[in-house]
Amino acid sequence: MKIALSLPRTVHRRSQFRPFSPLFTLLFCLCLTAPIPLSAEPKEYDLDSAIAVALENNRLRTISQHSLAVAEAQYRQAASSYWPTLSLNLGFQRRDEIANFEYPELNFDIAPGMLPPVTVPAQQIDLLGRNSSLHSLEMTYPLYTGGKRSSLVEQAKIGIDIANHEVRRTDLQIVRDVKRYFFAALYTQQLVELAEEITLSFDVLQDITQAFYESGSNSVDKLDLLRSRLAHTLAAATLAELKSKHQSALAALSFAMGLDWQEEIRLGSDRYPSSLDKASLDQMIEEALNFNPEIQKLALAVDVYGAKVEEARSGYYPTLALVGSYNDFNTNIDGGLNTQANRRSWSIGVGLHMNLFEGGRTRHLVSAAKTEQQKIEQQRLLLSEGVATKVKSLFLKIQATMKQIEITEQSLITSKENRDLTSRAYQTGAVDTQQVIESDLLDAMVQANHFRAMHDKALHLAEVTYLLGKEAYE
Repeated sequence: MKIALSLPRTVHRRSQFRPFSPLFTLLFCLCLTAPIPLSAEPKEYDLDSAIAVALENNRLRTISQHSLAVAEAQYRQAASSYWPTLSLNLGFQRRDEIANFEYPELNFDIAPGMLPPVTVPAQQIDLLGRNSSLHSLEMTYPLYTGGKRSSLVEQAKIGIDIANHEVRRTDLQIVRDVKRYFFAALYTQQLVELAEEITLSFDVLQDITQAFYESGSNSVDKLDLLRSRLAHTLAAATLAELKSKHQSALAALSFAMGLDWQEEIRLGSDRYPSSLDKASLDQMIEEALNFNPEIQKLALAVDVYGAKVEEARSGYYPTLALVGSYNDFNTNIDGGLNTQANRRSWSIGVGLHMNLFEGGRTRHLVSAAKTEQQKIEQQRLLLSEGVATKVKSLFLKIQATMKQIEITEQSLITSKENRDLTSRAYQTGAVDTQQVIESDLLDAMVQANHFRAMHDKALHLAEVTYLLGKEAYE
């Protein structure tokens, strides 16, 4: 953007002083609205490669994958209730004394009047030795649970679907974050290049004004020299600030990509995505309501609480189970309880459990589950309305930025022409230094506005893509 300036061939009367600081202040503020890292040769990334690296390295994706693994394990845990349970019990016991049974003394009168009575003295019978062991194998198989088992399995199955939607939401969030930081870095890079251009232009203007002033030309005076120096100083300060902003944006992009904080990167592309597919607002809203992962998660949560209602209702029904056991008993004495019949035994039977009265607990559990289901449904409807409103707002913003881009593209031609004409007029002495500075600043402001419109459009596209629940950048 270097301008060619030469000493005026004719001397003209100076125009009245018009301050240019408001224009430069506006440009400075516009540049500073850009969003806010160190060793070997920086590696270049375009948008696609940055997204690919982020989806591979970002820790949020690892966390969501672990959540999915947990949900799958919980489903297998719930499904295990359809299998019987076997448990092995081993026990060893040592008593302080041998367990025994005292048989009382007995008198038998066998032949009254003929033979004297027979007396059997009391006896101590050992039942258990001091050491005894018991081994048992027990089996339980639920036959009927009143729907509790199937409802728990259904909840766990839906949990997997919710976890899958969470993984997809995380991927969409990572892609959106990478886009935001990539576009911020691209925007600040464009502003840096623009600031470098105008700084160089003001540097040339400062040198020429200095030459005019020292040569005693009547077309410039001390104020012109000071204004040219001030313009160059402010442009250089803006350039330094924008370079810092650009590095901050690159650092944020590197973090979103999951790279090491010491790794330096740079942009390998200077283009924004073009646009979404040609779709009407109604189509976009319908797609968001059908594919937005947050809405889908709440819809599944409604189904989860439907299964919870069935789980609570199972309290009205009995629980029926098949039970069986095998026992092996041993003690260190012969006789007593240590007999062939007692040492090994097995049993099989059917067990039933039913709540006859519990103070209305089951009824309240059912009511609470139904109320929670209704609450989640209202949250889903509220989120759907909010997403539809956001999509509509972004759609309107995209239309507005497209109009701004169209206007600024036309203004770029006008500002360039104005700058060229002012530069040539300055060479003939038809304009003063102040007008040259103003034409440069106006051209820079138009370019900055164009860059901002391009950035905003890309940012809105990234956000609407996230809400639609798909990756739709081109």
